[in-house]
Amino acid sequence: MVQLGKPSIKHIDQPWLWGSLSIGWMALIYTLSDMPAKDFENTRNIVTWLPFANSLVHIVLFMVLSVFVLRTLVLSRLVSEPLIAYLTIFVALTYGVLDEMHQSSIEGRTSEAIDVVSDIFGSALIVVFWLLLKKISSKTQKNGNQRN
Repeated sequence: MVQLGKPSIKHIDQPWLWGSLSIGWMALIYTLSDMPAKDFENTRNIVTWLPFANSLVHIVLFMVLSVFVLRTLVLSRLVSEPLIAYLTIFVALTYGVLDEMHQSSIEGRTSEAIDVVSDIFGSALIVVFWLLLKKISSKTQKNGNQRN
């Protein structure tokens, strides 16, 4: 019998959904990279006070992408946990390089290595955060089991 009502987190937390979010986020990054430099002039004027604004944007964009990719890999259970960490950063590196190559062909835009470094840094932050959460969760479970 099918129950109607709110879907549970198990129904929503599916690898295909997170994979779709990954692809959608890549499309957003591509769309932003496809815009000519003149389209960003107003934005640059607003954030002139913020040092490294461009790098911060790259870090945040690739942090979000890495959350989506990481969750896809975790839920799919196709690879080991250490490989999940490496693959997440590899996807960010690969897409970051491809993004910069694409961006270099757009009017007024350039390809910069610091942008790829920022992309990888954002991804690495997510992977380190995930590993720390796993370690904390593991310790909590061990302490809970010892008390029982």
